Order: sequence, then C-alpha cells, then structure tokens
Amino acid sequence: MRNLKRVLLLLTIGAATCAAQSAQAGQTGAGGQPKTLRVCAAESTPRWIDWHLKPAEALTEVDRTLGGLERLVHRAGTAGCDALALPEDSLGVLHWEVGNKALMKEVLPQAVGWMLDRLGRAAAAHHMYLVCSSDVAGQDGTYRNAAFFLGRDGKEIGRYYKVDPTVTESDRIRGSGFPVFETPDLGGVGMLICYDMVMPEASRSLALGGAGLIFVSTMGGAATAGDEDMNRAAFRTRAVDNFVYLVVATRGGAAMIVSPQGRVLAETSESGGFAMADINPFGGREGGDALNFQQDMRARLFRERNPAAYGILTDPNPPVLKKIPATITVEEAVRIGSGALTIGEDRFQEAEELLRAGKTTQAALAFEKLRAEFPHTWIDREAQKRLAKIRAGAEPVR
Repeated sequence: MRNLKRVLLLLTIGAATCAAQSAQAGQTGAGGQPKTLRVCAAESTPRWIDWHLKPAEALTEVDRTLGGLERLVHRAGTAGCDALALPEDSLGVLHWEVGNKALMKEVLPQAVGWMLDRLGRAAAAHHMYLVCSSDVAGQDGTYRNAAFFLGRDGKEIGRYYKVDPTVTESDRIRGSGFPVFETPDLGGVGMLICYDMVMPEASRSLALGGAGLIFVSTMGGAATAGDEDMNRAAFRTRAVDNFVYLVVATRGGAAMIVSPQGRVLAETSESGGFAMADINPFGGREGGDALNFQQDMRARLFRERNPAAYGILTDPNPPVLKKIPATITVEEAVRIGSGALTIGEDRFQEAEELLRAGKTTQAALAFEKLRAEFPHTWIDREAQKRLAKIRAGAEPVR
C-alpha cells in the first residue's frame, strides 16, 4: 500500500511539473505568435424587422440595424478585441423572411452584401477578425443559414452553412460539412450556428478537422432540456470534450467564452454587452490522468478514439427511431414554425388585448384556436397559461 501511495505521489508531482511547463510554454504561443489575443462575443439587443413591411421598407430597416452593428463593432475594436463574434441572424431579418419567402431574393442578397461590406470595413479599421451570420437566398428561391468569417483586412475568409437546422427550419438547404479555416494567429477556426451545438458530432467534427477555436453564433443554447444551468454546462462540456475554445455570441441570452478545459473565462447577459477574454489560442489544453499527462490532451484524445465502433453515428435510421415514432411531419413543422413567428404573434397579441379589455369569453376562444393551430410552440404554452387563469376565475368573465 505504501509503495502504491508513493507511485501515485510521484505521478501527481510529475503531472504538476508538466502543467507548469505547459503554462510556461503557453506564454509565447506557437511559432512565435503573440502571447495572447483578445476574443469577444456579443450579446446583442434583440431587433426584429417587421414581417409586414415591403421589401424596400425592410431594406431601410436593415440599413438602420447595420448602423447599430457598426457602432458595436467599433466599441469592440476600441476595447482591444482581436476577434469578435456576432449572434445568429445578425441583421434581425428572420421574422421578415419567414413571412415573405417568395420575396427573399429581393432583400437577402442585398442585405447580406451590405453586412459584409460595412461590418467588414468597421472591423478592418481595428485590424480585427469578425464573425457574423444571416440566412442567404438563391435566385431559385432556395435559402440556407450561413456564418461568415472575415479577416483582419475585412475580407471574407470563408463561410459555413448550418448543417443541423431544427425541424421547423427544414425548408432550408443543409450544409454538407464543417470547414476549418487556418489563420496565422488564431490557429484553426471553425464556426457553428445555434442548433448545431445540440449535436455533439458537430463540434467533434470541427475539432477532428483541426479547429482549436470555434465561434458559435446562436439565438439558443447547447441543450434542449433543463434550465440555464444545464445549457451553460452543455457549452462547457462541448469545449472540454474536444479541448477547444468556444466563443459563444447570442441574442437575448448569455454570451460566453469557454476554455479547452471547460472553464467559463468570461460571460455576460447584458444587452449590447461583450464577453471578453485574453487567450493563447495555441495553449490551455493541458490534461490527462494519473498515468499520463499531456501538454495538449488532443495528442492522446483523438488517437484513443475507436472509429470502427462508431458506425451507428452515420446511420440515418438507427434502431431507436423504431421505438420513437415521429410526432409531426417536416412540412407541418415548417408551417407551424413560420406561422408562429408571424401571424401567430399578431393573433396572440389580439387575444391578449381581449383579455386586458375584460372580454374573457372571446379571449378564451381565441387562445383555444391558437393552441389548436400552433401546437407545441411558445404560443401553445402561453395560451394554455392564459386559459388556466381564465378558468380559475382569475379574470372576470364578461
């Protein structure tokens, strides 16, 4: 027993020595790169372009939104950011486009062009990398969700098309892979969009492709069950599973920067605020166990995998689907999702006005119709709450 304790003590001392050497090595970075770079993630103020507007009016709103985003980019540059990520749907056109799908090609190409030009020039003024996001539309009426990676000169380095849209987004064309963009100072860079984070395979694919830093543009989280603590834990888990940095930019949530060891380095829920952290993109990956400690745990992690046993991951019809039948068709999900962001919102507000006016009988009928038309959405849940209050006599019936 004493010999075993002595061995474990020596292993612990050795691990500590490795960690100290790793930390020292991380001070200068790889290949003489700067010691640290400041990465920033925005938590931007929600701003939606009204879906009732005509295309020219929608573009006027895009112009106004870009003015605000330009100021935000300049603020980040003044704060010394080397790289800034903006949330998903940076321009706020989502509600407008799902209510005007036949007109998207009259707005999205020009709006995205303005975004890349104006935000690129703003970022270049501070010699800063930038990640932004928007849906893009083709002339054939197809569209897809994209994230754009701009270099320090403001020019596009590359773009990523969302691989994992939700069921309500299934009318978008899926991306076909996870590109990694090599840079001299950030190392390998990858991008993910919103629901991608719910799929562990997405971040693992980027890590296997050589990404050490992943920018996440989102309006949601990394978990679809539980509370905000669970969501935060899921982001941390994705980072430490792959020993990558995550820079998470969100709209109406918590922007954060997570280290390759799963530590939240910076976080903010302030509307219009930034999460900022100084990192060494080539360091911070020390890890291992009592018997083998690594300066960069990826040297072991990705060699210890057993890909031959993982074939089920690419099976489009795994056995579990036979146990859990589909509860909604893709077409119905798209219809409900698009309606919930447009006419559903309008009709919910009309029902709310009836309730505030004391017309509870009419309000109850309106809420019941909304529940039937938009099942399993936020409208369904909120309408159910209103109906429960009415039926409990919380509101007088007139």
